[in-house]
Amino acid sequence: MAKHAVHRKKKRSHSAFSFRHALVLCLCVIAVCFGLYLCHEAFTIGQRNPSTESEDDFRPTIGEPPYRIAVDAGHGGSDPGARGVVEEKEMTAATAEALLAWLEQDPNFIPLRTRENYDTTAKPSERAAAANALSPDLLLSIHGNSAPEGSTASGFECYPTVPGRTWHRESYYFAKQLASAMRSAGASLRGRGGIRYIYYMGETKQLVESSHTEVREERSFTILEDVNCPAVLAEQCFVTSEADVTQFGSEDGCQRTARAYYEAICAYFETTPLPE
Repeated sequence: MAKHAVHRKKKRSHSAFSFRHALVLCLCVIAVCFGLYLCHEAFTIGQRNPSTESEDDFRPTIGEPPYRIAVDAGHGGSDPGARGVVEEKEMTAATAEALLAWLEQDPNFIPLRTRENYDTTAKPSERAAAANALSPDLLLSIHGNSAPEGSTASGFECYPTVPGRTWHRESYYFAKQLASAMRSAGASLRGRGGIRYIYYMGETKQLVESSHTEVREERSFTILEDVNCPAVLAEQCFVTSEADVTQFGSEDGCQRTARAYYEAICAYFETTPLPE
């Protein structure tokens, strides 16, 4: 009888040991899994670009009017830009003049020019320096797009200051206002909502969609890199598309585009546009 009691005692002791061993092993597995999860989260957070988090909720700090708006007409002088149904430099000059006229009428804004006249050849770096000397609150660089002969490419796209730069979030917000205003004016938006980024890899330009928010070392457009304020380069239409030019690059089209740009500037600064 004593032998049976000892046997039962050993059996219970062995069972208790097995349970404790299994419990400790289970807790160790949970601890390891939790540790791996924390490591993954720390790595993921480190990889996130802080400048692009909550971009949809971002609103710029705008201060009080009047706001200083630099209007940059692309190309000009001996640089015609793209050629097609119209010359790019003629279209950008006409659009810039129409936009400046709206800004001059609106007491909320002080319009600024990046060049003395459109017949003078001025490099983007020179135009950026001219803008910086005037301390702008915002810059819009006006351009036109082009495509090879036979292409049916058309539509609006714009390029804000790229991720990782000081004014990226403000520039991206302005780009959204521009794309929205152009869509309301009847333009089709190219790419992801009409907003893209450009990087120069040597002499080659690389276009990427705005979903690519990683910070890169390559430079973008000089006017965007060198100016000390939020900035966007807008390609209002394809000068090689007759339909596009009729709508946004002709005499009436430039007026229509300028009005859309003016309304986008008002949306950025939360002011009410003047009536048409």
